Amino acid sequence: MEKYLTIDIGRTRLRYGVVTEELDILETGKEHTTSEDKMGIFEPIKNLTDRFRDEIDGVSITMPGVIDRERGFAYSGGMYRWVKDFPYADELSAYIGKPVVIANDAKGAALAEMGYGSLKKVKNGLMLMILNTGIGGAVVLDGHLVNGEHFASAEMSYMRGDYRNRDGYDDMFALAVSVNGLIKLVEETSGLKNLNILRIMGKLHEKDENVKKGVDIYCDMLATFIYNIQCVIDAEVCVIAGDIIDGSFMIKMIKEAVDRKFAEDRYGNVFKPQIRESVFHNNARMYGAVYNFRQLKGKI
Repeated sequence: MEKYLTIDIGRTRLRYGVVTEELDILETGKEHTTSEDKMGIFEPIKNLTDRFRDEIDGVSITMPGVIDRERGFAYSGGMYRWVKDFPYADELSAYIGKPVVIANDAKGAALAEMGYGSLKKVKNGLMLMILNTGIGGAVVLDGHLVNGEHFASAEMSYMRGDYRNRDGYDDMFALAVSVNGLIKLVEETSGLKNLNILRIMGKLHEKDENVKKGVDIYCDMLATFIYNIQCVIDAEVCVIAGDIIDGSFMIKMIKEAVDRKFAEDRYGNVFKPQIRESVFHNNARMYGAVYNFRQLKGKI
């Protein structure tokens, strides 16, 4: 049975896992990284590879940025500014002495859902990963992940919500509907401070009406973006992932907001997608990394 070292690269640390081809997680952990140059990432990955060298068949990475996963080439790397037109997989593979594949983090999560979860056997679908500071996205068309001409398909963080520009850049998808956007809204409607997603969920369960008001506004904003995307994609299924849907209460509110938004369509020509939550939640990128490695190496 093959085993893989999966690595999800974040802002200041990476999360790793040793995962079998049957998706058994044997070990997980976190390591700190730095963003100044490639060794701030490559060195911790080399240390992990050395630790598991005799157990693993390869290394599969999910990371921010515009990525050509088939070539293992990174056109950009999010907050990692040194990543620019960089043959990431080849250079890392030469440094650590193991086969390496890479994928954009949101698209990696979508691969998990396509291979094993909520997008399995879905011909046309959409995935939105709601992060602290942005929106990760992926589009499935005719059963295949869409790359786009520049491998930047579904970079939905930069979508704008108001053509009149009344809110400046505050109407951008990443700012309006990220986790940070939710927190800001709820703090405004409730007067509470120092909120986080767990405290908001707790207040919802306590039926705090001022907190619910902020969450309702947030869900309506998210539903508007989903409506606009649906006008272009015509997806059968829209999968919502991220910390905000770790409880069934939030996904229910999102579904209700989507129902309201599509009921407003006076022409009836925009088909409402089925809203599903991610099967794998925080493990989606880990399982997607396994699927990506196996697919690119011809094992699926």
